[in-house]
Amino acid sequence: MTGSSLKYLIKEGFRNTWTNRMMSVASICVLMSCLVLIGSASMVFLNIDALITSIEDENVIMVFASDNINDEQLNQMSTSIKNTANIKSVEFVPKETAWQEQLDTMGKAEAEFFKERSQDIPLPDAFKVTVDNLDYFDKTVKELNTIDNIDTIRENRDLAKKLVTIRQGISVIAIVIVAVLFVISLFIISNTIRLTVYSRRLEISIMKSVGATNSFVQLPFVVEGMILGIVSGAVGLGLVWGLYELAITQFSDLFKSLKLSPLAFVDYALVMLGIFIAIGIISGVGGSLITMRKYLNKEGSEISAV
Repeated sequence: MTGSSLKYLIKEGFRNTWTNRMMSVASICVLMSCLVLIGSASMVFLNIDALITSIEDENVIMVFASDNINDEQLNQMSTSIKNTANIKSVEFVPKETAWQEQLDTMGKAEAEFFKERSQDIPLPDAFKVTVDNLDYFDKTVKELNTIDNIDTIRENRDLAKKLVTIRQGISVIAIVIVAVLFVISLFIISNTIRLTVYSRRLEISIMKSVGATNSFVQLPFVVEGMILGIVSGAVGLGLVWGLYELAITQFSDLFKSLKLSPLAFVDYALVMLGIFIAIGIISGVGGSLITMRKYLNKEGSEISAV
């Protein structure tokens, strides 16, 4: 295929899009609706994932040191904990600080009573440990238990398991929704191209009669599908952005009452635009190729008879 032929076929793709603009607009609207649903669901899942992550960061493991441990042993404990696999962060909590925090939660008279009765601080030094991946929570706790000079370890294993289950469930739901909407988009584009092919069956028959190859006939429709996909992706992103900002504005009081900070859409805009355009192009090009290949292979005899 020469450069001039390729240029001509690309122009034909743009011309077909404009000539069949009613069908093109219908295809863009439906595909754009699918992308808006995908984008909206994605932002909801991303915010839920961010919320789960913040809860995970609060689900710390408290490692309490043995009584009468010296500074050198504490440093060795700190190093051993930091060198343990799957550890995200380690914060040393001196017993003096922990005791003062306990007193601050009491009433004034109660705090004075405990200060007078407690000659020594009744709390051990501790390390506040945050794990990196909750999937390996149990394994991490077992490894921490092997470190010397540890008195006790306080952890919430049930919460960790529930968070892992919730995260996995959200991931599965997100994948299923995106897959279903992608198939719907592919189906819609295929039907749109099928109608376009049917309306131009005489033209296709003439092209085949003069020796045009299947790829020569298919390319304008592929370009048309690509245009529909790109336009749908760009417009869909704008709609998702607008709907997301509107939702944040409408539920701002609820977010404040729950002390939640919704994610900034601008941080995901470019990535989502790329994904939307990719989905649009794959749907458009895939739908065009599937429809044209089926039409040319199975209905070629009917075309030649027209």
